[in-house]
Amino acid sequence: MKGRSTIDIVIILMTTMVALVLIISTLGIVVGRMVHPEADFKSGAEVIGNIVTTVVGALVGFIGGRATGKLEANGGTKT
Repeated sequence: MKGRSTIDIVIILMTTMVALVLIISTLGIVVGRMVHPEADFKSGAEVIGNIVTTVVGALVGFIGGRATGKLEANGGTKT
């Protein structure tokens, strides 16, 4: 972690936090499904899907922005 920038550390920590929450939520739904098979867990699964979609979109945007910034900093042109 010593050689990383502050923004890299923030992204790593946020991604780790979201990943842990998703893992715990998914395990909770799986265990809940085993204990109460008649219960409806559809809304929980939708929330998890929405979180994953949002995080993937944010990370793609972040990586695209960094790539564009590095390209411009190196004198390249945007295509």
